[in-house]
Formats: sequence, C-alpha cells, structure tokens
Amino acid sequence: MRTTGKAALAAVAVFGIGLAGCSGNGATPGSSTSAGASGGPSSTAPSGSASAGAGGGAGATGAAASCLVGTWKASNLTGKLSGPVNGTFTGGGGTLLTIDPAGKTQVDFGPMQPVTFTFNVSGNDVKGSFAYGGKVGGTVKTPTTSSGTLEPTGTVDFSTLTVTVDLSAPATVRVADKMPISEFTGTGTADTGGAVDAQPVLKKSQYDCSGNTLKLSPPQGGADTGTWTFTKS
Repeated sequence: MRTTGKAALAAVAVFGIGLAGCSGNGATPGSSTSAGASGGPSSTAPSGSASAGAGGGAGATGAAASCLVGTWKASNLTGKLSGPVNGTFTGGGGTLLTIDPAGKTQVDFGPMQPVTFTFNVSGNDVKGSFAYGGKVGGTVKTPTTSSGTLEPTGTVDFSTLTVTVDLSAPATVRVADKMPISEFTGTGTADTGGAVDAQPVLKKSQYDCSGNTLKLSPPQGGADTGTWTFTKS
C-alpha cells in the first residue's frame, strides 16, 4: 500500500523527529522540469505532462563528450549531509545511465539497489534507506574534454520517477512506497535529511571520465547531493 505524502510526514512526526524545513533539497519537480539553468533543483513544479519522453527533451540540442557515450552502471552513490543535520549516505549500485553522441540521455532506476542513510538531528539518530524507480530522460550538453560541466538542455522528464523510503530508526516504518517524486518532495526530502535528491543524476553536474569510470559530482558551489560513480557496462 502506498503511503500518501501527508501520512508519511505524520508517521515521522509521531516519533518526534521534526525535520520539516531542515533539508536543503526542498525542490518540487513535477512531471517535468526545465533543467540546465541551475545546478540545484527547480523551485516550481509544472503540473502538466512532460513535453519530453524518456528518451530526451523535445527540440533540445546537445552533444556529449566522446568519453561519456555509452551505457554506464552505477557502482555507488556517496555523500555527506551537513547544515541542520549531519550524516552520510551510500548505495545506489545498479542504476543504468545511457548517453549517445547527440547528448540524448536516459537514466534507468529499475535495477537500483537501495541507498542507506544515517544522520542526527536534535539528538535523535535517524536511519533508513531509499530507492528510486522508473526512468528519467532528457538531453545533455558537455564540452569535448574528459572532464567539465554536464548540463541538461531543454526539458527533463521525471514523470515516471518514484521513490520508496524505509526508516529503521528511531522506528521501523515505510514512509513512501513507489511514490511519485512530485508527491514526495518538500516535506518528504526533509524527512530524510536531504538524502533523497529530487532530481537525481540528470541535472547540472561536474563530470570526470577516466577509462571505464565516470563520476558525476555536484557543481562547484552547488548543494551537496552526493557523487555518483559509474563503470562502463
């Protein structure tokens, strides 16, 4: 049974966690979002259907460095939480990323393994895990070099992206079950201390290709939403 956003927040509040407003990831991407102007999540959520399918933004033009082209499999996602909460998160292996020479990009979260997180807020230890589901599609542009800035151009389609979140401390409770990301963002991301990124992988990032390894990290000066490490599939 899928938990609604309000019920998820109530379940957390019962245990006195009180995380609302603690997260820096309070984005609310809807079915689609125009990406590329900012490294962080968008502040508004279009309510209509995405104009881009899972394969890329309609009318978008892009180009990817040759070292990015191909299919990549995530080995992990790692990051630190800081600010109102302090903690870490790691996991996410299995996520598939495919990029073609024209920048057409798809992220498939179907094979993703859970990401575990732990943090402390107001003297309470909070532990749990989350996993995305569905696919995200769009078009990216990058320089021709083996490292630089990867930036979506046009519309990024998050319409099928879901998230499942389980808390293991201070109590065991599923706060979201394959919930659309548009329903989870805001109070939901706060409930996880910001570990759940409202716009995972396909957003403005710093990339570094080295042999069969690809790393996507937050842009300089951007919010710490973790670093994805992929290997050539």
